[in-house]
Amino acid sequence: LAIPMTLHDSLMARLDRLAPVKEVAQIGAVIGREFSYELLAAVAPMLREELDNALEQWVKSELVFRRGTGPEAIYTFKHALVHDAAYQSLLRSKRQQLHARIAQVLEERRTDTGEIGPEVLARHLTDAGLAARAIPYWCRAGELAARRSANPEAVAHLTKGLELVATLPDAPDRAEEELALRLAIGGPLI
Repeated sequence: LAIPMTLHDSLMARLDRLAPVKEVAQIGAVIGREFSYELLAAVAPMLREELDNALEQWVKSELVFRRGTGPEAIYTFKHALVHDAAYQSLLRSKRQQLHARIAQVLEERRTDTGEIGPEVLARHLTDAGLAARAIPYWCRAGELAARRSANPEAVAHLTKGLELVATLPDAPDRAEEELALRLAIGGPLI
């Protein structure tokens, strides 16, 4: 029996022992440290029965905790290191595809309900490599944070938007988005 050299290796070995349902944990990890059954079911490419069985195995393994039941259940990774190990076990291209799918589902549900903030959608779009679609959400997240007087948070969101604007090709739309972000960041910086 091989003894893992690091904690990460130990966590990966534990994840690998649950290989048949590892994909569920990976998708959950892309969603975040905490994820809802409803969002996972919308993103996971499997039947509900398979998903339920996989989640039950994860709960029994004590790698994730469950609050609630059925479609209202919320799952949380036991530790940030477990979440990170599941996330890192995915290929970058697969992670980008999952982030894009999650963003699509979140956009379809609209963030205006207040349940999901624009920063969550912006992060998934950014991680999916969809900078042009992420920028307006970073701007909105910054503006909302500034209204709450959460200035460091506002600056962080707006700075992320500015970083993404710099990656876009030179076009009139780019200049408008950059101007909107620079105007929005002025107040929180002061």
